[in-house]
Amino acid sequence: MKKTYKAHAKINLSLDVLRKRPDNYHDLKSVMQSMSLHDEITLETDTENGIEISTNRTFLATNEKNIAYKAADLFYTETGLSKNVHIHIKKNIPVGAGLGGGSSDAAAVLYGLNELYGDPLGRDKLLALGLACGADVPFCQTGGTCLAEGLGEILTPLSPIPECIILIAKPQMSISTKSVFEAIDTKAIQMHPNTDGIIDSLNSNNLSGIAVRVYNVFEDYVKPRYKELDKIKGVMLDCGALGSAMSGTGSAVFGIFTDEKAARKAANKLKRNKLQTFITYPVQQIFAE
Repeated sequence: MKKTYKAHAKINLSLDVLRKRPDNYHDLKSVMQSMSLHDEITLETDTENGIEISTNRTFLATNEKNIAYKAADLFYTETGLSKNVHIHIKKNIPVGAGLGGGSSDAAAVLYGLNELYGDPLGRDKLLALGLACGADVPFCQTGGTCLAEGLGEILTPLSPIPECIILIAKPQMSISTKSVFEAIDTKAIQMHPNTDGIIDSLNSNNLSGIAVRVYNVFEDYVKPRYKELDKIKGVMLDCGALGSAMSGTGSAVFGIFTDEKAARKAANKLKRNKLQTFITYPVQQIFAE
């Protein structure tokens, strides 16, 4: 069988780090949103060559170092099925951007394999396999608008974000998630996002209330190495964005707009500085064909 799935990018409307855990990971609190920007994951199970990966990007790993491979391997190990699948990744989401590109690929692989083999695994088991792949994978398996807590695996569905346009800008540099987490000192964080205020604004369908509260605690740790951050946000805000913040551990920045013309104006300005730009929209349904 052969089928293609959309693996949607995500942004963090808020991202807070609450504490460092005894296992050296961190407890997070984040409002996450699925975006229309997506990779395309084609799964073909009528093969006899184990787990194979191909991609349209030469810099992506096509072996066990790719998180999509890990997801497939975990699925086959859990189900006891023969490991035979060809995974083609059409990569559209920029890497090293804080947009969950790899995590969404893994999520699509888990969902797709489970569907193609007749749903041998229940939702809870699939989410557990997703968490074993990475902290953002459970959200990418769930999608929509969610509050993510714990490592990112404790998910509470929220009211959908009101209709809007979200401009994503990715500079040439990428940022290592591991290095940013290693640098952050939770006791030294001076400003935290008003996540509860964002949730209240979602409940009241108040886009302006959401946008003025978007914030990411990692910005203060990234700024010394990422001089462009405030400039990108400034361009977006000058062009009419209601709010702007970095997504994840960076390096992508997003701006929330109500006017697509204004968003495209900001995109054109940022392109002149050699940034990748994407005009995107929030989505609630994921893994659609």
